[in-house]
Amino acid sequence: MKQRISMAGEDILLSKYGKALTLTLNRPERLNVLDNKLIEELIDLIKSYENDENIRVIVLRGAGGKAFCAGVDINYLSGLKTSEERRAFSLLADELFFLIEFMGKVFIAAIDGYCLGGGLELAMACDIRIATKNSSFGLPETKLGIIPGGGGTQRFPQIVGVQKAKELLFTSDIVGADEAFRLGILNDVTGNDKLAEKVDELVGKISANSFKAVRASKMAINRGVQLSGYKLENRFFVRSFEHPDQKEGMSAFLGKRIPKFE
Repeated sequence: MKQRISMAGEDILLSKYGKALTLTLNRPERLNVLDNKLIEELIDLIKSYENDENIRVIVLRGAGGKAFCAGVDINYLSGLKTSEERRAFSLLADELFFLIEFMGKVFIAAIDGYCLGGGLELAMACDIRIATKNSSFGLPETKLGIIPGGGGTQRFPQIVGVQKAKELLFTSDIVGADEAFRLGILNDVTGNDKLAEKVDELVGKISANSFKAVRASKMAINRGVQLSGYKLENRFFVRSFEHPDQKEGMSAFLGKRIPKFE
């Protein structure tokens, strides 16, 4: 009989079940937002299982039932004072997302609640995305006077198409789970109480197949991605902090008011 093994951490909860490892972002009071500390912890933890043949699937979740991940902590982002700090953070996010994209495991994003900004970038790096009906999705960075800095301008058009990606990036609009499914952001939408069951079912199907073939399939698909666009995104992300719109956008967000851009 399979046995679930759980270990509690401060910001990441870890659970093993069969051939699956579940990593749960554990900042529910802050809607599981990302910063450099959490990203570094995720990188280290995921890398520690890279050569573990007993783990074939890694599931990413968010604690609390309100958010998978609501993005990057705006307090943290607004505190990045130099171009070097901003570039380092963008590259750190890319390191995590490329690790997920190119590591020989299947990554599943199990989404319940907000999946915004850096949270959606995290989910888009995963191989499969399943969400509850009350989940919502978007890249609202233009409201903050910046652009996505973790692959959002690259993966989003690949998933939803260039025209829809432009619309959603330019407007900062948020879409619900049904619309996200229609756009191809999600593989499936399920009831709020069925998410874990759906993920377990998927893990079972994947684990029953030849994992060498599964891993080769992932590599054949993902290695075709052109990396030059990500470097360009990083450059424009860093530059966006040099414009007054960034300060206005983030101060408005933190002050819970509507921004007034030039």
